[in-house]
Amino acid sequence: MYGIGEAAADINAARQELLANVDRIYDIVDSGKEVSFEDRAAGRRTQIRAVWRAVAAVDQIFARSGGNALRMDKPLQRYWRDAHGGLAHAIHVPGTVYHASALSSLGVDPQGPLRAMI
Repeated sequence: MYGIGEAAADINAARQELLANVDRIYDIVDSGKEVSFEDRAAGRRTQIRAVWRAVAAVDQIFARSGGNALRMDKPLQRYWRDAHGGLAHAIHVPGTVYHASALSSLGVDPQGPLRAMI
């Protein structure tokens, strides 16, 4: 049960951070201002981290489920495969987004490929 509680806390934290990010961006747009690259980069950083936290939570549950979790008639194997398949999507690759976000937070305007996934 410890693992389930920990996973639930991580998923909730990731969800709360995503919702706070949406609220922040909405407030900027609602006020008539333009969303800056720095804000967009921070939002993407939040989105990527939330996905990786959620998949780590699935991994924690999966690791504690034993060999039966691998059976094709059990839904956990499908959840695990779908979650890891999602991580393979380019939009969830953290490298350039984290790099661009860090540069932006330091006042540097990222150029070239660092802007591509923001």
